[in-house]
Amino acid sequence: IVSPNNDGNDFWGMVHKIARASAKDLNINLKIIYTHNSNNFTYLDPFEKAFKTKDKPDVVMGIFFKSIENETLNLSKKYDTPVFMFNSIIPKKERNDTFSREKNKNFIGYMHPDEEYAGYVLGKHLIKVQKNKNPNKKINLIAISGHRNSYTTYLRNLGLKKAVKEENANLKQLVHANWSADISYEKASKLIERYPNLDLIWNASDLMAINSKKAINDKQNKHIITGGIDWTKDGIAKVKNGELEASVGGHFTEIAFALVLIYDYFHGKDFYEELGDEITTKMSLLSSNNINKYYEFINNQDWDKIDFTKYSKILNPKIKKYDFSFESLLNNYNENK
Repeated sequence: IVSPNNDGNDFWGMVHKIARASAKDLNINLKIIYTHNSNNFTYLDPFEKAFKTKDKPDVVMGIFFKSIENETLNLSKKYDTPVFMFNSIIPKKERNDTFSREKNKNFIGYMHPDEEYAGYVLGKHLIKVQKNKNPNKKINLIAISGHRNSYTTYLRNLGLKKAVKEENANLKQLVHANWSADISYEKASKLIERYPNLDLIWNASDLMAINSKKAINDKQNKHIITGGIDWTKDGIAKVKNGELEASVGGHFTEIAFALVLIYDYFHGKDFYEELGDEITTKMSLLSSNNINKYYEFINNQDWDKIDFTKYSKILNPKIKKYDFSFESLLNNYNENK
């Protein structure tokens, strides 16, 4: 796996941890190559390094960055090594034959969350919370989003704008904070001053939401609510104690399920028959309404208590359809804890 960040990152640390648990159960020899705060200018070098490791990998897993999608997949052709991409999406208008299993024998497939839906669900929830408190008021908000060159950013923004339109809210300004704690705090602070009648701050990540909340507290605007996306450990803790209104997430689990699909693929059971080469997953909303149900499970991050072999069609021939829902993970965990 070529990761865009290291174990210390809130979100990617969770991804790496659950990946190791899944790989251990499936007896997959997993190596993670870390790239700290990678972007479309720095990701290609470590990605190529993965293909050139001493023991040639059976498959390389990575993410898509805007403007280098073709270069990324062309490396799989150059080194004649299969790739499976995850946690990032390429809009259909940007794709060519390289992104097709039929046209590119080294492209096994890719899995990605519905990022537009995530931005939409968060936006709808935050706006509705404030509408319930202020039934006759047009809700004013700002948005603090991720990296400008990230498809994730673009799609989460699209979802937010759809929610704003449906709820007839007023999006005062959308800014990019590059997924950074410091930048999000700085921009939130300035925008709170610029727009004195704000009701909420939508954030494209939990990390940025937490720092927007710091700005809200420092400016003593306690009526402003905020929330984010990712279900980081800090994020869900802040939802539980009421500092964040909501967090949307669950997509950190994708890598664990992708490893199940890869295991089955290399053992003769191709997931293409059921799922095709593009697999879309849905995120879920955590708020005060349901945080208690999931808190222990997500907070403990004891993924070794999940038996990932139960998801494999090779190891469980009776399985007709893959079930990669978060509910199935929770049930699996509860059976083994």
